[in-house]
Amino acid sequence: MSKNNSTVHHYVPQWYQHLFIPQSTQDKRYHRLDLNPEKIWIDKKRFFTHNSIKLLGPVSCFQEDNLYTLFFGKDADDILERNFFGDIDRRGSKAVQFFNNWEMASGSGQMLQDLVRYLDAQKMRTPKGLDFLKKTVGVELKRDLLFWMARLWQINCTIWMEGIWEILDCRDSPTHFIVSDNPLTTYNKSLFPLSSQCQYPFDAPIGMLGTHTIFPLGPTKLLVITNLGYVRNPDVNRLKERENPRQFAQTLFDLRKIQTGRALKEEDVIAINYILKSRSRKYIASSEKEWLFPEKYMPSRMWDKLGDKFFLMPDPRKVSFSTDTVVGYKDGSAWGMDEYGRRSTQNGKAAEALRRIEFRTFEKHKALWDSCFGKLDIHELRKYW
Repeated sequence: MSKNNSTVHHYVPQWYQHLFIPQSTQDKRYHRLDLNPEKIWIDKKRFFTHNSIKLLGPVSCFQEDNLYTLFFGKDADDILERNFFGDIDRRGSKAVQFFNNWEMASGSGQMLQDLVRYLDAQKMRTPKGLDFLKKTVGVELKRDLLFWMARLWQINCTIWMEGIWEILDCRDSPTHFIVSDNPLTTYNKSLFPLSSQCQYPFDAPIGMLGTHTIFPLGPTKLLVITNLGYVRNPDVNRLKERENPRQFAQTLFDLRKIQTGRALKEEDVIAINYILKSRSRKYIASSEKEWLFPEKYMPSRMWDKLGDKFFLMPDPRKVSFSTDTVVGYKDGSAWGMDEYGRRSTQNGKAAEALRRIEFRTFEKHKALWDSCFGKLDIHELRKYW
């Protein structure tokens, strides 16, 4: 391998890991837990394992030798690491920091694009993500696998951009978020970890109606993306496919509708860490040892009982019941779509019937939030309408 190439590839970037290490920590290390430590056999009946918890810095965590290296006979090249992930990480690191301190500002649109592109790359670049690709596209050769990873990059962006975004805050909680070797993961109440659709290397499908996409933006901020149809009707079959699921399609996103300001209770933070741990492959890490074992502090580990009935669900009162959105251009042309990304000409009787049902369930959902939390202040509502 040439001198310009690296043999160590971090599938969770070092800059992201550093976000979870307090600045006051002098040696910049944190606790990494191996969920399946290697057995060292003494003889045929006896074995021991190395310490499952190690104090390590980001340079030694969430990395593998030659994970993205392309081999051509005796020659090797890490062009993917340098030219592909290099640019994604440079832009992604700024975007993650930007949304960690989210407020509308100049350049917000570009930051949004950089964030979703980074999130999609992060989903696929891990060992679990690469194993998922192997199963999905049916390839074994590493060169073919890396080709498909680059080709399918951004496959989830359209669905995420049509979801409801909320940035949750846990800064007042004694427990903060952990780092996982599968940091962008999904949670669907109806898909238990041992269900056939969630067997390794699969997670709850992003396009499934009741699936939340979750990603810690740092130790105290969590991005949650929820499908609109689930917000409109939380009693729907969570295993149904969301309306008009598709990939690599043009869509619209209103940055003003990103929900913020809601603080998480400690029991919810612990439940989220349990999800992150449950969906990880082998490693998790945190600045505090006890955060690595959320299961010790949970009243129940039942997958569909995590949190309360509002767990991970955005506030429906901050979501307008919009239908068509039209954008006009300087040349007099226009482009538009409905709330599920369909062109207006595609709105037939089935779409109208679904909308009537969802309007009733949506109003019921908002009334439930009013009864549990009190009505929202009009000034708060105006931020999102």
